[in-house]
Amino acid sequence: MSKQKQASTPVSALPLLVGGAAYYLFLRPQMKKWGTRLGESQRRLPGDEIIPKPNLQMTHAINIDAPPEAVWPWLNQMGRERTGYYGLDTLLNQGIPSVNFLRKDIPGPVSVDMGLDGGYHVMALEENREFLFGAFNLQPAPGITLDVTSLYLLERRRDGSTRLLVRHRVFTYGMLGPAFNLLYEALYFVFIWQQLKHLKQYAESMAHLKPPV
Repeated sequence: MSKQKQASTPVSALPLLVGGAAYYLFLRPQMKKWGTRLGESQRRLPGDEIIPKPNLQMTHAINIDAPPEAVWPWLNQMGRERTGYYGLDTLLNQGIPSVNFLRKDIPGPVSVDMGLDGGYHVMALEENREFLFGAFNLQPAPGITLDVTSLYLLERRRDGSTRLLVRHRVFTYGMLGPAFNLLYEALYFVFIWQQLKHLKQYAESMAHLKPPV
C-alpha cells in the first residue's frame, strides 16, 4: 500500500507542476505587459535611469476616451492624505477605500519631492504629461528591501484622447529577492488592473459631463 502511495505522489503533483510552468512561461510574461502594444514594453521611458538595472520591470497601458487634462487631476491627488492609489486599498491605503471624486481639501497641486502615502515621494513632474514617483530602501516585509519607481506617462492621441503608459521598475535586494518578486508582481497585476480601470472610468465620466445650461 505504501509503495502505491509513493508511486502516486509524483503523478498527483504533475498538474501543479504543469500549471506552475504554464504560468511562469506563458501567463506571467503577458501579465507583465498587459495592455501594451508591440514594442511599448521595451520603450525607453523617463525615469528608467533611476533604477538602471531592475530585477523586475512591468509596463501596462490603457486607452482613455478623454484628454490628458481630464486624467491629470486624478493623478494629482493620488497617494495624498489617504486619497488612495485607486486599487488594492487593503495593502496600499490601510483598508480605506480610494476616493472616487476629486478632492478640494488637499492644499495645492502635487510637486517634486512631495511625500506620498506608503513612503513614496514625487521624483519628476510635467503637468498633463508625466508623473513619476518612487522610493529607496522600502521594507515591505521582514528581510526584504527594495527600490521602486512608478511612471505615469500621458500621451495625447490624434483624436485628443489619452494613451496612458505605466512603467513600474523594482530592484529587490538579497537572496529572497527573486521569490519575493514573484509574489509582488502577481499582487501588482491585481492592483494595476483595478487602478487603470478606475482611472479610465473617472476621467471619461468627467470628460463627458455636459456643463449646465
